[in-house]
Amino acid sequence: MKTQIGTLLMALLFAPLLFAQASDLPAPVRIETGVSGHIHPALCITKKGTLVAVYCKSEYKPYLITRSTDAGKTWSKPVLFAPTEKTQVYPGSLTTLADGRLVHAWNVWYATDDPKVRSRFVAYSTSSDDGVSWSEPKSLGKAKDEKLGSVIRHPIVELSPKAWLIPLMDRTIVYNPETGVENPFGDGRNHGLVPIVRTAKGMLVSGKGLRSTDDGKTWDTVKPFPDVASQGWRHEMIAIKNGWLIASQIVGPGTGGEKINFIVSRDDGKSWDVDHPVEFYNPGRAIGGRACPRTVEIDGKTLGTIFYDIDAKQTGGNGVFFRTTATVRLAK
Repeated sequence: MKTQIGTLLMALLFAPLLFAQASDLPAPVRIETGVSGHIHPALCITKKGTLVAVYCKSEYKPYLITRSTDAGKTWSKPVLFAPTEKTQVYPGSLTTLADGRLVHAWNVWYATDDPKVRSRFVAYSTSSDDGVSWSEPKSLGKAKDEKLGSVIRHPIVELSPKAWLIPLMDRTIVYNPETGVENPFGDGRNHGLVPIVRTAKGMLVSGKGLRSTDDGKTWDTVKPFPDVASQGWRHEMIAIKNGWLIASQIVGPGTGGEKINFIVSRDDGKSWDVDHPVEFYNPGRAIGGRACPRTVEIDGKTLGTIFYDIDAKQTGGNGVFFRTTATVRLAK
């Protein structure tokens, strides 16, 4: 009897804490319903504060784009991203440049000379009007190894208007958008399909668990470090204006895990608070799919994240969702 009472008291003691964790976040906003395959959304915020998102509704196509002008509370009706109308797509990334233009890079499937091998290369378009219209696509070079292919999943780092740092699966390059010329980045190593970010202090942090203070010429290993590398297409890492870095963590078995957490660095990427993950999404069941969260800083107080959940039994069925987080939740 004493044991039962003790268990009950413990449950009552911790119930408010658990409820607070679930209730201090707004409900996710549904963007899309009836999704399948490699949905893998991307997200950016424009200089004017417009949120722009892209995702595949089903495997290969249609590749859709949607916009929000009210910090993610409502979204425009998703429409076909026109440059991909005649291609089969694997989703890519969105980047906002210093001059206000957007860069949308995606992956195009193509047939090789080997009938057993299909490969991918990266194409991109730019927008000068907050994602309403887009330029004719340009393409990056194909991978030397077509079995590996060339894939992008993370935002570009704009080193200068004529130098974009692009982390591809097969190589890490500095690309000149005016000439189309590419060169190896920094010390020439391939970081692989991981995010690379520039911190508020100007340092570079690679999802490989590396940090550079000299623009990639040399790198220091950071341990412990969030595991965003083993499934680099799935995870994310961003730098925000207050100097913090944020990486995703997907916990649990299966392809989608059971919850999405954020792991935070509060010292310019020198160390990570891996022992205190911040819970972002926990539906109390398997999420399904790959979740693939992508986050942007909406303002100095708010983060916004797009993700997907393919559990068909949830209210409204499977879908793509957007949710905001108060930045203060990520403080110690």
